[in-house]
Amino acid sequence: MLGAWDMRKFRVTLFGQTTVVLPDNTIVVDFGGTRPRQVLGILAASVGTPVSKDRLVEQLWEGEPPRTCTDTLEGYVALLRRHIGVSHGRTSPLATRPHGYVLDAAQVEVDLHSFRRLVRPAGDSTSDEELGRREAALDLVTGPLLASEPYADWAADERNRFQSEYLSACQQAASRALELSQPQVAVDTARKAIASDAMAENSWQLLIRGLAATGARSDALRAYLDLRRTLIEAIGEEPSAASQRLYADLLTEDRTISSTRLREVQGLLTLLRDALNTCPHLDLSPHDRRLTQRAERLLAAA
Repeated sequence: MLGAWDMRKFRVTLFGQTTVVLPDNTIVVDFGGTRPRQVLGILAASVGTPVSKDRLVEQLWEGEPPRTCTDTLEGYVALLRRHIGVSHGRTSPLATRPHGYVLDAAQVEVDLHSFRRLVRPAGDSTSDEELGRREAALDLVTGPLLASEPYADWAADERNRFQSEYLSACQQAASRALELSQPQVAVDTARKAIASDAMAENSWQLLIRGLAATGARSDALRAYLDLRRTLIEAIGEEPSAASQRLYADLLTEDRTISSTRLREVQGLLTLLRDALNTCPHLDLSPHDRRLTQRAERLLAAA
C-alpha cells in the first residue's frame, strides 16, 4: 500500500508529536528530555545522511554552546539510544559516524522522508499512480511538522522548507485529479493548499475549477469572491487576469444555462396553452385555475 510503514523498521513520526514506534510496535514519546528529543528530530529530518557534531551543537544551543558541549552532546545521544533501546556503534539504527551521527535509512523510516519520496516524480508511473502517490503523501501529514519543537530555530527552518513542498504536492494532486475527472479530490486537495497558504492564487483557481466541475457553480463563484477579499485585505490587489477570466467564464456559463432553462419553460408553457385551448370546457379546481392563470401571464411576458 502506498505510504504504508515498513513494520520491520524503527518508525519516527515528525508530523505532530515526535514519536518513535519500535519494530515490536512499542510507542516511545519520552526520550530523556528536550535535548535528546531534539537530537532525534535533527537526525530524523536528515535520515540517511550523517550529521556532524558541530552542526548538532550549533542547532541545539543556537550559537551559544557550553564549554563541555561535545561531552554533553554525546551524553544526550547515549540517553536517546537507551530510551529507544538501540546499541551504539556503526551498525546501530542510530549509528556513530566520523565526527557525527546518522539515523540509518535501512533500519529507520521517517514520515517526512516518506512524504518526500512519494511526491518525487516517478518516470514510469501512470497519471492514476502519480495521483495516488501524492494522496498517500498528504495522508502522512497528520499535524504540524516538528510540533514538539515550537521555538527551536532549526525546527522553524524545517517547517518553512516543508511548507513549499506541501503546497506544491497539494496543487499537483488537485491538478492531476482534474485531469482524471475526479473533481471532488481536486476540491479537497485545493482546500488543503489554501489552508497552508491562502495567498497562493493557483490553489484558489484549482478550487474554483474543481467546484465548477462538481456542478457547484455557486460555490465556485463564492470561492472567487473569497479569493478577491483575501488578496485585497492582505496586499490591496485584485486577483490576476487568469482568475478574473475564470470568474467571467463561470458567469457566462450561468447566463447560458439560464437562457436554456428559459426556453425550456417557454416551450412547456406553450404546450400547456395549446392543451387548454383544445379543452375549452375543462372544469379546473380553484388551485389549478390559479396555476393556469399564472402560466398564461408568464407566457405572455415571455
